[in-house]
Amino acid sequence: MNKVKTAVVGLHRGSALANFILQYVPDIELVAVSDLDRPLADQYAREHQIPTVYNSLDDVLKTDVDAVILATPIPDHAAHIVQSLRAGKHVLSEVICATTIEDCQKIADAVKASGKKYMMEENYCFYRPLTIVKNMIDNGLLGDMYYGESDYLMDFELRPGFPDSVQPWRRQVYFGRRGHPYITHTLGPLCYALGSDIKTVTCMAAGRHPGVPADKTCALMLQTQNGGMIRLRNSFMCARPDLYTYYSVQGTRGCYQGTIGSMDYHKVHIRGLCGPQEWRNVYDFKGFLPKEWQVFPDGYFNDSADDGCTLYDSGTALLLGSFARSILDDTEPLVSAKRALNWTAAGILSEQSVNCGGEPMDVPDFGL
Repeated sequence: MNKVKTAVVGLHRGSALANFILQYVPDIELVAVSDLDRPLADQYAREHQIPTVYNSLDDVLKTDVDAVILATPIPDHAAHIVQSLRAGKHVLSEVICATTIEDCQKIADAVKASGKKYMMEENYCFYRPLTIVKNMIDNGLLGDMYYGESDYLMDFELRPGFPDSVQPWRRQVYFGRRGHPYITHTLGPLCYALGSDIKTVTCMAAGRHPGVPADKTCALMLQTQNGGMIRLRNSFMCARPDLYTYYSVQGTRGCYQGTIGSMDYHKVHIRGLCGPQEWRNVYDFKGFLPKEWQVFPDGYFNDSADDGCTLYDSGTALLLGSFARSILDDTEPLVSAKRALNWTAAGILSEQSVNCGGEPMDVPDFGL
């Protein structure tokens, strides 16, 4: 196999993934697209010379494609992942991979039984400043890592007709329960950077909106399996500018702190390289970007305009390439089933924790 024959299922988000494949991912051959909105799928295929269009995932799974990319609504992810693995296909799915602990176990069982690759499309793990910092960590510049934090804050209340105007599946996931179920954009990159997954999760919340079960905000403290600590805050009803790519990590020799608003910048402090109170711009260390980033043309990025929001999707093409290489080289995907289920389960269990007054919850081992 020289290329991974792939179908993208669900084009409202999936069209962006398909665009990255067509421009930047030579290891994937995009042979088909599928959406329940057939005119949408037909139009995309026609405009991008995709040879085949299917009406549904069922139809895709009857073909000889090697892999499917699932960009379907979150409540469908677990069932679609299991169905695709059982059909003998490698699977890349959007986040989160499940909404219940029981479905997490079903995915784990399907991965083991199928022998196929499963990867979660946690694109924030490929966020460009975090990629630089991750490689700095791996080269020992920040010392031993023991703490990370992240915020995911948005204001849906400003949208006309809130909450009824929010898509039903998004309303169900974002606002239909307490805690932080949509957790992997904040948690995943921190676990990846710190080099450890989650052992326990504790969650507390505050603020009420009369129209939804979710709290206005919640805060999580998570213990990693190697003894580190992570702090997260989540809110989708937050009277403030959006903040959804703020990260900070701390090691024994230094730290990274991301942007908090348009007047800030990505920065690092490293003992021996910086003065006692000195920050350096993370882009001073672009030499730590892997060679794979050379796929983007000159001028694609504007470091000075990176306010923590506009370039958050910058690494998705590399994520897609990483998925393909895991198949072609028969290696473990970067955001493997084990990682995806651990991170997803931590968010699911945050609801139980907040309902129990902040009692710590142990994240299960799903046997992978």
